[in-house]
Parts: sequence; structure tokens; C-alpha cells
Amino acid sequence: MHDADTPSTRAAPPPRSLPGPALNALSLHSTPGSRQTRPRPRPAPTAAGEGDPAPPRARQTWKKRDTARPSPTKLSPPMEPNEPINTKFYQLGNGGSLIFEHDLNAVSDFLGRPHPEFHGVQLDDTPGGELQWVITADLRGKMEPPTSERILFSFRESNWLDGLARGLQEALARLCGQNVVRILASRYAHLVRRDAAGVPMELQPHPELRHHAEHLDFMLYQTQRDLDASRAYANQTHAHITEQACQEGRYDSSPSHRIASLEATVKAQEDQIRQLEDDDGGIDIQGGDAFLSDDNDFEEDENTEEEDYEFLEAGPDDYVPIDVDDEE
Repeated sequence: MHDADTPSTRAAPPPRSLPGPALNALSLHSTPGSRQTRPRPRPAPTAAGEGDPAPPRARQTWKKRDTARPSPTKLSPPMEPNEPINTKFYQLGNGGSLIFEHDLNAVSDFLGRPHPEFHGVQLDDTPGGELQWVITADLRGKMEPPTSERILFSFRESNWLDGLARGLQEALARLCGQNVVRILASRYAHLVRRDAAGVPMELQPHPELRHHAEHLDFMLYQTQRDLDASRAYANQTHAHITEQACQEGRYDSSPSHRIASLEATVKAQEDQIRQLEDDDGGIDIQGGDAFLSDDNDFEEDENTEEEDYEFLEAGPDDYVPIDVDDEE
């Protein structure tokens, strides 16, 4: 039997859904550091004994419950997007004559929608360092009945004009795919259609062209996907080539440093040799016979006579007779 203040029967920490001030005030009972700042409650005498410590099992459970709570300090800060280098904006309805612009503007007016808008941002975020445009097409919906949903999509292109042409074509196809029922009885019934993900949709056969326009749109979609994959591969290849060129440049510069170091060593040795020659009175110490004797009598040592050794004081043990006749 334990008292109500013992850790085994102590109430659990408050739920995390409490308001901020209440949660901060009650969280002092669940933090490990608070046990050192507030006094430990002394349990009342019981039948089992006075001052019995809390069961270790309940203490371990309390620690596990406390450490399982995630700490907000471990959350990483959100990544900031790259700063745009250049921005552009284009809105239909201003008398432009770009490809697919007239048809897209006509279908938008037929459906009672606002003029489509295109936003372009030039970024430098590719591995190879190539500048690319992120183009966003914004086709706002209709607020009055019959209402229509907003169409918003984005893609990447190498330049602004190519991206704008691609965006106009895909915006027209998505707009027709979203309003299939409303354009069936109009002259726009045989325009190509795409779903919300940008994938081509099947069309009803044209009286004369049959499925020709539908097949062309499928081919265009596949070509655009291949172009995106080729652009990504080109960026990766360019990054690899750039890194390889930097490595080769470092390898090429290392022999140059070695050559410069060797040239400096040779120059220092030449200066040292010149200094030694000046100290020896101008004698060329690099000559071929510089270390040979300059005396001309070294050949006379070959014809040594016995009297040449008479000046030596020969002892009884170290006198060695020389037979000149045997040597000759």
C-alpha cells in the first residue's frame, strides 16, 4: 500500500494538446532536470516500512515515458530556395501572336475564364551549373456558376520562349481535358486533351483526320519526356566533365611545381659551386682531373731503387729486403 504522493501512484504527465502556458507549467513534473530543483516528497509511514523507496520498475517506466517525447531542438530548419537570377511574366489577352496563344485565349473566353498567366524564374540549381527556367502556368478558375477549378502546373526549359510555347500548348490541352462535356458541341471538340497530370487523353475520331491529331499529341508528349530526360543527363554529364577537368588541372599543375622546385635547387647548387670556386682561388672544381695530382714525378715511383729506402731506420724485425731484379 502506497501513499498518493508516491511515484508508483503519481498521475501521468498532462497531454500535449494542452495550451502553451498550461503545458509549460505542468511540464515541470515530467522533465528530468526538475527533480533537482524541487524537493522530493517524503512518503508517509506505511505498514511495510517507513520511507520505502519507490519501486524501480515504476521509476524506469517514468524515464522511458519522459525520454520518448521528441525534443523540438532536434528539428532541422527548412531549406531556403535558390535566389532567382531573372524573372518574366506573360499574360494572354494583350494582342500577342505566339504559337497556341490564339486558340488558348479563344477557349478561355468560350468557357468564361480569366486570361491565363505564365510566370518564369531562371535558376542556377543544376549539378552542371547550367541556367534553367522554371515556368509556371496559372489558369484561374471561374467563380460564377457554372464554376471551374483552377489549373496550375510547372515544368523546366532551357530558355523562356521555348518554355512559353510548351506551356501554351499544354495549357490548351489541359483546359480542353477539364471541360470535355462543355466543348463537345463546339468547334473545339476535336482539340487534343490532357488530364490533370498532363497525360494525353483519347479523342473521338475526327470526321476527316480520324485519330491523326490524337496520335500527334501522344508523340509530342513522349518527345517532351525524352527531352527532359536528355536535359537532365546533359546536366549530369556536364558536371562530371567539369569535375574531371578540374582534377586534370590539378594533376597537370603538380609537375610544374616539381619542375620549378628542381630549377630552384639547381640554381642554389650552382651558386654554392661558384662560391666554393671563389674561395679556392678560381680553381675549376668541376673539371675532369680536378682531384688528380699536379706533380709530374708520380711515374718515378715505378722504378724504385734500394737506396731510396736507406733513410729509413730499419729495425731487426721490420726490415724487409726488396729484390729489385724480381720486380723488373
